[in-house]
Parts: sequence; C-alpha cells; structure tokens
Amino acid sequence: MKGRKPVSHGVFKDIQEAEHYDRESRMWMRNVVEGFAAAAERWGITNGKVLDIGSGSGLTAIKFAGMLPGLQVTGLELCEPVLEQAMRNASNYGVADRVSFERGNAADIPFEKDTFDMVMCLSTLHLLSDPVQMFDEVQRVLKPGGKFYIRDYRRTWLGMLSGHIGACYTPQEIAGLLERSELQNWEVKGGIFWLSILSRE
Repeated sequence: MKGRKPVSHGVFKDIQEAEHYDRESRMWMRNVVEGFAAAAERWGITNGKVLDIGSGSGLTAIKFAGMLPGLQVTGLELCEPVLEQAMRNASNYGVADRVSFERGNAADIPFEKDTFDMVMCLSTLHLLSDPVQMFDEVQRVLKPGGKFYIRDYRRTWLGMLSGHIGACYTPQEIAGLLERSELQNWEVKGGIFWLSILSRE
C-alpha cells in the first residue's frame, strides 16, 4: 500500500460540493450516526452539550440530535457557505432550537476549557495539517470525564482511486499521533474501510 498523500483542500470548496456530499452520504451516514448515538447512550451522555467537529452541512449533528433529544449539539465548520447551509438544514429539520453551528478551526476550537460532555468528528481527520493539534483541543474542551468519538476513512488500496482515502491514516499511524498528543484514555479500532478513535470503555 502506498504512503499517505495529503489533500490540498478540505472536503468542500463550495456549496455545490457540500450538496453533492449530502446526496452521496445519506445511505451510509445513518449507520455511522447511530454508532455515535449508541456510544453516547452507553456512556450515559443523554443530556448536556456535544461538539461535532468538521460538521459540513450539518447532517451528522442534525441526525444525532434527532436520536438523542436531550442533547444540545454544536457543529464546528470552517467553510462559510457550507456553514450557512448547515444552519438552513437545522431549521428545515426542525432542530434549530437544539443544533447550532459556529465557524472555527479544529486546531483552534473557539470554546472555553471544559465545555462539552462529548466531542464527535466524522471524516475530517485526514484533512488536517496536524491532527495532534485537534486531539489536544478535544482534550481541552471536554469536561472532566467527557467522551470522544472520532471516525474517518482508513487508507487502503482504494487510495489509488480516491484522493481523500489516499490522504487517510492507518491505525498504526493514528496511534503514533495520539501518543504525541494530550488526549487521554483513547483506543483505536480499525475496520476494513474505517478507523475509529474513541474513549476507552
């Protein structure tokens, strides 16, 4: 398998790419969000505040909030047009009272220390120039005892067909990055196409 090749831009260059991603991801995204929600319930996080890093057009945050109505969910997104689409989506899905979005960078999260009960992140890790900075920030904004669930593609031979998969990490590479970070009590789980970084049970 070839080495990692970083991408030159984020997932979305404009709103058209975000809308395309929404259409293409609906089939598999529900299963992923159900995994986030199941972990939150297992950890006893059914009330409180959740941060979704790299929220894109907001579907992960919106679907997650729909499954756990006791939670307030904040999405963090860097691309301004996509952020505006996320706000519209929250309103259209009827969850704007519990789901909000802020513009910000995963390497410099614009919230105070000890703010969130849970942090989740989907398909954003491979876009970052330094994932260690995000891991450190996750630890900072989590409340004591807070939990995290980060999921991304796993680099495989499919990287020859997709630049994004080619930019992803192997479980061993992620473990090396985590060991350099301040994030605590983590474990890495690798699947065929996905890898997950989550709070150890």
